[in-house]
Amino acid sequence: MNEDDDLKALMRRADPSAASPPLDDVRIRRVVAAAERDDPARARRTRPRFLIAGASVGAAATAAAAALIAGLVATPAVQAPGPTGGAITCEAPTDAALRANDTAYEATVTRIDDGVATLRVTTTFAGAPGATVEIPQMTDPATGGDLFVVDHAYLVASTGGFASDCLTGPATDELRRAYVDAFGTGATG
Repeated sequence: MNEDDDLKALMRRADPSAASPPLDDVRIRRVVAAAERDDPARARRTRPRFLIAGASVGAAATAAAAALIAGLVATPAVQAPGPTGGAITCEAPTDAALRANDTAYEATVTRIDDGVATLRVTTTFAGAPGATVEIPQMTDPATGGDLFVVDHAYLVASTGGFASDCLTGPATDELRRAYVDAFGTGATG
């Protein structure tokens, strides 16, 4: 073996995600959307309108590398889910972080089918989500389990159709206060 082969073998053994299944498309899109929200001005300038297959593969590789590096180097303000899909760490929502999303609303889960939650929108804070919204089941940052539960109310912030892992959650008084501070009281309906 030469030095390059030795280095590659060492990297394979050190890779914590080697035994994990690859990230699915929904998780990749959420990681990329979360990364774009870290720099709202840049995200608005460079956000593509349509993803092509090649870009999806590149985004998957970039997201996996970013998650691995973030875990090894530092703890960022919002840590993207790792290759195993475990719980994430979120800071308290800020006005700027909430306003960086193009849609924000409160809704109640009416059903969950095949990992997709259907929500009935009760209050719109930003954008035009429509009367009902379908969102892939999300991971609860606090527990690592499923976030959405039928007949429970949630506050949802999304960009480009992808809900924020750290700004979406159960409609607690604290999270509702953050949405009202960022957007005003919203429109019911």
